[in-house]
Amino acid sequence: MDVVLEKDKCLVKDNGLKSQLTQKGFGYKNNLLYYIDLFETMYLLEREKIRVIDGNKRITKEALNNICRKEIKDFENKFLVFKEFRDNGYIVKDGLVFGFDFRVYLKNNCKQHSHTEFVVDAKESHKAKEDVSKLIKSERLANTINAKYVIAIVDKEKKIYKIKIEKI
Repeated sequence: MDVVLEKDKCLVKDNGLKSQLTQKGFGYKNNLLYYIDLFETMYLLEREKIRVIDGNKRITKEALNNICRKEIKDFENKFLVFKEFRDNGYIVKDGLVFGFDFRVYLKNNCKQHSHTEFVVDAKESHKAKEDVSKLIKSERLANTINAKYVIAIVDKEKKIYKIKIEKI
């Protein structure tokens, strides 16, 4: 089924596809239109569940990856983290509204309004170290919204280590 590329998201026109995506925790409504973000688009394209159309041409995975890298800083590592949570049964949404990379929900809560289970920041193990005061601020913010703060560290071999930060 086709989705239409619109810079930093894709428009879903087919009602049957909208219903399937909603049931599986993908996408969001904006006014009367239904969209999937670039992480969801790449995830579904890799699994051959959708086709991405730009104008009148079909977009390949490689072309979409290039678009994503232009639109989203550190896309490759963030996408690995997105995929890891999705593949383990979680619903993953954009977390920028709270200042994080992702909001993560338990899968059984995708049909009902629920609180965010985790807020996640994706980091690279071989990049500059994180300032402790930023970690403390992030944990406090996560605590304020009743979520657990997780840092997902991607190493050079693309293995992901998840660390939950919390006060004791």
